[in-house]
Amino acid sequence: MPYVELHACSAFSFLRGGSLPEQIAEVAAELGMPAAALLDRNGVYGAQRFSVAAREKGVRPIVGCELTMEDRSVLPVLVETANGYKNLCELLTQAHLRSDVKAECSVRWDELPEFTDGLVALLGSAGCQPAVFGSLPKTSARAGREWHTTVRQAAGRSRLAACA
Repeated sequence: MPYVELHACSAFSFLRGGSLPEQIAEVAAELGMPAAALLDRNGVYGAQRFSVAAREKGVRPIVGCELTMEDRSVLPVLVETANGYKNLCELLTQAHLRSDVKAECSVRWDELPEFTDGLVALLGSAGCQPAVFGSLPKTSARAGREWHTTVRQAAGRSRLAACA
């Protein structure tokens, strides 16, 4: 079974990714990936450039985003349908409109259920743990279960995918 990268960040995610969207598509093609996902932080900044470059290289582009949630945790989401892209853009627009600081925004957990159609949330990947986990020496099993329950309730069980 071929490997598919589901959590690449481009240089548009300042201090998180170093490659341009076109370079990510090129490397995905060189590695024989049938598809690859670009998830920039709190925006779809490189999505269009990545989609064009990936298609030119024969790689199926998957668009998504790393959403910073109100508790400062990060929830990676993939777009599954055109309505999912619309919903992701709506979540991002609302989050950015609420923010007083440029490039800093957060999605509220209570608004997520309204916009889950066409989106798939990734659980278990690096960076998608509650912000509080970063300050603890070890993640408690109880805290982990509580956080995953929150995500399941907000995103809906059919909208989740586990990743390593």
